[in-house]
Parts: sequence; C-alpha cells; structure tokens
Amino acid sequence: MTAARAQANLLSLAVALTALVSATALGLVVADGALASADREPGERRAAGAAAERLVSAEATAVRQNVLDQSAVTGLSAADLDSLAPPVANRSVRVRLGGETLLRRGDPTGGATVERVVLVAERTTRSRSEAVGDGDQLTLPRRTDRVKLTFGSESGIETVRANDRVVLHDPGGLTGQFVVEPSRYETTTLSFAGGTARVVVESTPLRTEKATLRVTVDG
Repeated sequence: MTAARAQANLLSLAVALTALVSATALGLVVADGALASADREPGERRAAGAAAERLVSAEATAVRQNVLDQSAVTGLSAADLDSLAPPVANRSVRVRLGGETLLRRGDPTGGATVERVVLVAERTTRSRSEAVGDGDQLTLPRRTDRVKLTFGSESGIETVRANDRVVLHDPGGLTGQFVVEPSRYETTTLSFAGGTARVVVESTPLRTEKATLRVTVDG
C-alpha cells in the first residue's frame, strides 16, 4: 500500500513538473513577444510623432503652426513625407486628414498612430476692378493675408493705406502691380489718396475648418 502510494505521488510530481515547465515556456514565449512589440512601438511612435509635427509646422505644408495648407497636403507624396520626416523612410505609413486618406505606403495595419487637431486652410481668389479716387476706401474679405493691386498707366493714386498703415507710396502716381500683405488677424480696409485711378484688386482670403490629422507608422 505504501509502495502504491509512493508511485502515485511520483506520478503526480511528474505531471506537476511537466505542467510547470510548459507554463514557464509559454510565459517566456509571450514575454518575448511582448518585449519585441515594446521595442518596436517606441520607434514607430517617434516616427509618427515626427511626421505629424513636421506636417503642421513646415512651410511646405502649413500656412502657420497647426494650420495646414489644403492644396499642399492634398498633393503630398511619400517622397515629400520622407523629406519632411526622415524617421518614416522605409516604413509603412498612412496619413489621414478628417475622413480622407492623403497618403498610404505599404500596409500599416498595426503600428502606432499619432493624432493632432488642426485647422485646414483653403485659399480662394476674389478679383474686382474699381474706379477709386482721393479718400475712397475698399474693405477686403475677412482673413485676407495677401492682396495684389494693379494700377493702370494713367493712375493718379499716390498713397495706399491698409487700415492706418501706409503700404504703398509714389508721388508720381502708382502704376503696375503691387503685392500687399495685410494682417490676417483683422479685417483690412484699403484707403486711397491722390488723384483717380482704375485698380484691379485680387485678394486671397483663407477659409479654415477644424479636422483631425492622423499619422500611422508600422514597421
């Protein structure tokens, strides 16, 4: 009876040892996979963060910090992104703006995603021809940060002010094309002094809307 009990105890011990070894091996495999994933993700997250930061700050893609230029980012290529943010080179990457995918390379099904809430600016061009004289005023559309003025050869206008600031002046009369960059943060009124003139005013106001930029980097 004692021998049988001893054999049973040995069998139980053998089973327990086998289970312990299997559980340990499985734990090592899971831990190894987790460590590999942990080692990989920081690099992917850094690359995604670098790409997002450069997209919202570089002159090539942003009007100003966190304000994306719609036309620039719509034409974004993988080579453009690699140039802006070298850490994403040779990696799978996807860039989304709102509900639109701007760029996709490879198969970024996993990896790390960085999100930024941004404004997206789209320029519209408005042109009008006006007869102006001394004391006349023209108010530009809101958020206009660039205006082109074209005066005819017979212009008698000598001075142009943007609000209270003199932006153009020629005692002999302003003729030809001039580019004025008023403040985008306030509505600008142009005022004219001198004789009379026909002037073509071409303004480029910015229309902005909020969106979420998502950059995913995998591999």
